[in-house]
Amino acid sequence: MKNVTRNISVLVAIFTLLSCKQSVETDKLVIGRIEYIYNLKLNIDNNIWPGFSNAQFDVPLIYYTENNCYVANPTDKFLRLINSEPVYKSKTLLVYKTNLLDSIRLHMEARIELDDTSVYNYHEPYMKCSSPELTDKFIPDVYTTEMWSTMVMHEYFHGFQFKHAQFLDFYHKNVNISADTLNRLYKSNNWFKESVDKENELLLKAIDSYSETDIQQAIEEFFKLKDYRFKQTSELLNSDIKTIEENYETMEGTSRYIEFCLYNKFATMQPDVNIVKLDSFFNSYRYFENYSITKDEWLYLTGAHYYYSIGFNMLRLLDKLKVDYKNRLFNENIFLSDILREQI
Repeated sequence: MKNVTRNISVLVAIFTLLSCKQSVETDKLVIGRIEYIYNLKLNIDNNIWPGFSNAQFDVPLIYYTENNCYVANPTDKFLRLINSEPVYKSKTLLVYKTNLLDSIRLHMEARIELDDTSVYNYHEPYMKCSSPELTDKFIPDVYTTEMWSTMVMHEYFHGFQFKHAQFLDFYHKNVNISADTLNRLYKSNNWFKESVDKENELLLKAIDSYSETDIQQAIEEFFKLKDYRFKQTSELLNSDIKTIEENYETMEGTSRYIEFCLYNKFATMQPDVNIVKLDSFFNSYRYFENYSITKDEWLYLTGAHYYYSIGFNMLRLLDKLKVDYKNRLFNENIFLSDILREQI
C-alpha cells in the first residue's frame, strides 16, 4: 500500500511539474504575441497613422486562451474588480493573468460601456481577442499570426477612436441606430443596393483616374447619388440614416484601411525573429509576398456591410488627392464624407 501511495505521489509530482512547465511556455508565447502587437502599433504610428501608439490612446488588451485571460496594461479599476496576478513587466508593458472573464467562444472586438458605471470598461475601451489557435478554429482562413494580427489591429483602431473624447461624446449622443439597420436596407431594397454599388463604382473610378476633371466629376456624381439615396430613404422608409451611415463609414473605413496598410507593410517587413522562434503559427509573411489589393476584393467591393468599403475607398481617394485628414478625424466632429466634399 505504501508503494502504491508513493507511486501516486510521484505521478502527481510529475504531472504538477509538467503542468507548470506547460503554463510557463504558454505565458512566454502569449507575452511574445502581446509584445508583437505592441510593436506593430508602434510601426503603424510611424508609417500609417500618427499617434496610434501614443500613451494617451493606449487601450488595454484582453487576450483569451482556452483556460485564461491575459490582460495587458489594465486600468486600476480593472485590477480592483478582477482578481489578477502579474506575469510580466517591462518599461511599456504590464501583463496580468486571470480566469476566463466569460464563456464566449470567439473574441475579436473593442468593447466600451457607455451607461453602466460599475463595470471595468465604463468609458474605457478594452480590446478583446482570442488567441490565433482559438481564432483558427472558428475562422479557418485566419491561419497565421500575421493574418490574425491584422484583425486585432482593425479592432484596436476602434479603441483608438473611442479614446478621443470628442469623438466618443459625439458617438454616445448621436449614434443611436445599429449598423444592422444599414445591412437590412441594402439587402431588402434593390434601389438602395443599386445606388450604393454605383456610388462605390464612382469612387473606384476616381481612384483609378489620372484626369483631374474626371476625378472631380466622379466625386460630384458620387455625392449626388448618395444625397438622393438619403432623401429617398427618408421619404419612402421614414428612416434618417445620414449621420449613422457617415459615422460607420468613418469608423469601419479607417479600421479597414489599417488592415490594408498592414498587408502592404507585411509584404516588405522583415519578420520579428523573437516571435518566429516562439510561435508555430507565425508564417514569416509568406502570405503577403508581392501583395496586391486585387487579391482581396472584399476590401473595396460593396456588400451588405457596404459602409466598410465605401469608407475605405474614400480614404484611398483622399490619399490619392494628398489630403491631410488623419489629424482631423476623431479630433473634430467631422466625417470622411465631409472631408471629401471639401475637395469639390
